[in-house]
Amino acid sequence: MYEEWNGLVLSAKEGDLRSKEEILERLLPLIISSIKKYYNRRDFYEELIQEGYLCILESIENFKVGKNVYFLGYAKLQLRYLYLNKNREKTHISLNTKIGEKQEDEILDTLGSTELEPLSDILDREIKQALNSYLIYLTDRQKEVVVLFYVNRLSITKIAERLGVSYRTVVNTKTRAIEILKGYLKE
Repeated sequence: MYEEWNGLVLSAKEGDLRSKEEILERLLPLIISSIKKYYNRRDFYEELIQEGYLCILESIENFKVGKNVYFLGYAKLQLRYLYLNKNREKTHISLNTKIGEKQEDEILDTLGSTELEPLSDILDREIKQALNSYLIYLTDRQKEVVVLFYVNRLSITKIAERLGVSYRTVVNTKTRAIEILKGYLKE
């Protein structure tokens, strides 16, 4: 069997079109099974089969007969890599693509807005102003820790590194600052 394949491949390498056609015809089931196994996208089936044919033709050209490797194994690996690499390719989808069971909504409709609502924007500003007015009751170190932690969103470890103090000192400073702020907010 393998001698027959080697004979077909050798004659195909020499340019015999009938041998190439026979190889492609015989390997069509392998191409289809490779598509199903490694890249099962039925909407591109014809395209994927054509790419499989091209891959087989390239495999014929690149195959070295005397290397103690069977052509079928070589072709199978080439198809596998072709279709596995297809999974890595990014596909672009229009934001106007219909989704859902009834195909009524578009992808664009489901995306949230990145802009803040006007009311929440006003509330955020008022909360920040209120907190700023209470920061005067904290020491400079406490203010710095609170601002770095809550406003700049730095971790306690990063704050400790930045201020040159221990982790525990930052935790204690933050805890004490929160207690002070809670006391004034209750009033």
